[in-house]
Amino acid sequence: MAQDTPVIIIFDSGLGGTSILKEIISLNLSQQLIYVADNQYLPYGLQTKDFIEKRVCEIFSSLNQQYRIEASVIACNTATAYAANSLRGKFKFPIVAMEPGIKPAINLTKNNNIGILATEGTIKSSRFISLVDRFTSDQHKICIIPGVGLVEEIENQSTSNKKLDAILLPIINQLLQEEADTLVLGCTHYPLIKNKLKKLLPEIQIVDTTKAVLNVLTGYIDQIHPSEQKTILFMTSKDEETYLSKIKKLTNFSKIEQIEFVK
Repeated sequence: MAQDTPVIIIFDSGLGGTSILKEIISLNLSQQLIYVADNQYLPYGLQTKDFIEKRVCEIFSSLNQQYRIEASVIACNTATAYAANSLRGKFKFPIVAMEPGIKPAINLTKNNNIGILATEGTIKSSRFISLVDRFTSDQHKICIIPGVGLVEEIENQSTSNKKLDAILLPIINQLLQEEADTLVLGCTHYPLIKNKLKKLLPEIQIVDTTKAVLNVLTGYIDQIHPSEQKTILFMTSKDEETYLSKIKKLTNFSKIEQIEFVK
């Protein structure tokens, strides 16, 4: 690829960011899309703050040397929590970061009982704690649930197996017991099972920030639409033969080419 070709980076620890990638594909932009999955260290929710901050900054430094990045999306709530500030201090290109949609949940709830489903790493982060403190008050009852094991099962595309159901059952029961009427999806992997959650929780409003992130991104970039959609480039940090077929299935887009691995 020519060094002067403008690039949009979509970064996640795995396949969760395909939920936002699918929306970006629908825009049919002239920029080259590169999806980066650091799947060697999946899930980020089990990694330390220092590791994630250092790792993500190193990956973006390498990408910045190779490509002319017009904008990037941190399609991982845990990476946002631990690395977004450092990235913004190092690079001039816009960095759009995913965060749990607590503010929209506050606007949607009717009974002030809100559930937040997120990874352990996100929940422990000072950024998440500050986000909850900023938008909630004493009148709100916040039920924070760690989605232990969910990312791994979603990566396996186990959207209907018994193991995924077993992980979801106590989560569903807790939300019902707490009488939550709104659920925030605090990890980009979770929208991949949004339809399943809707069936299990038909009375609960489900909030994810995919559309909001797309709106922010389009405010930063030139929207020029070519006559033919570009091939998306896809790189990982761990060679998995099934990953390319998985990303094609999740995005419903076949023009995806796997390139060199992230080191």
